[in-house]
Formats: sequence, C-alpha cells, structure tokens
Amino acid sequence: MSDLENWVIAWVIPKNRESENCWIMVRHKNRGWELPGGNIRIGESVEEAALRELFEETGLLGTAKAVENKLFDRGTVVLVEVDMEPTPDSWYSDDEMIDEVGWCITIPENLSEFSNSSSIKELETLLVHDWSASTILGS
Repeated sequence: MSDLENWVIAWVIPKNRESENCWIMVRHKNRGWELPGGNIRIGESVEEAALRELFEETGLLGTAKAVENKLFDRGTVVLVEVDMEPTPDSWYSDDEMIDEVGWCITIPENLSEFSNSSSIKELETLLVHDWSASTILGS
C-alpha cells in the first residue's frame, strides 16, 4: 500500500444542517487551511482514522456516515457528521500544529500549500458530491 493509500481526509458537516453548505477546516501552522486528516495507522480502518484525526485536530467527536475512495488520488474521504451547530467563531486545537479550527461556508484564502490549486477543486468536488453513491456506513 502506498503512502497515499494510507491517507484519510475527514469531510465534516453538521448533523442538523440546513440547505446551506458548511464544513470544518483546520489552519495548519505551516501549511494553511486544510481539511482534517492524516495517515491511517496499522490496524486502523479509514473510518477510525478519520474520527481519530478529527478529534486530535479539532477536539470534536463525530459519526462516520460514508466513505469515498474514488474522489481523489491522494487518499480516502470519510463523510463525518458532528452534533455541533455551525458558528462564525473559530476555536483553538490541542494539536500544537493546528493554529485554528472553524466552520466554513466559503472556500478560505490561504489554503494548504500541500496542493493549493487542486485544494480548491477538491473542495468544490466535495461540495457537490452525492454521498448516496458512496459506501454508506451503518449507524
């Protein structure tokens, strides 16, 4: 398995969402704004990895609802719902590499340098993705 196959991204949305799209992003100290995520540990499922990364980077607990491994070359995306209501206020993370966590309703400036131009395309893809066509997880 390559390093990219060992990578997970959490697409985090509110459980009780209105029609407005909103999602959580983290501002990495060195890379800028990006979606929560990271490496999948040995023996860990992609859902477990996404939920662990979400907690480590944001302090939030969530429920993995669906998995999509065909959207991007650089990892698997897990749709995660959280009980937190969206707010315009950001918060701090216990992760020393994360400067800020917040809800987004538009694509932020200062996206991660990890894949800046493709990051915008990835976010646009996620905003319109039909999760009912993905692998749906049990509740």
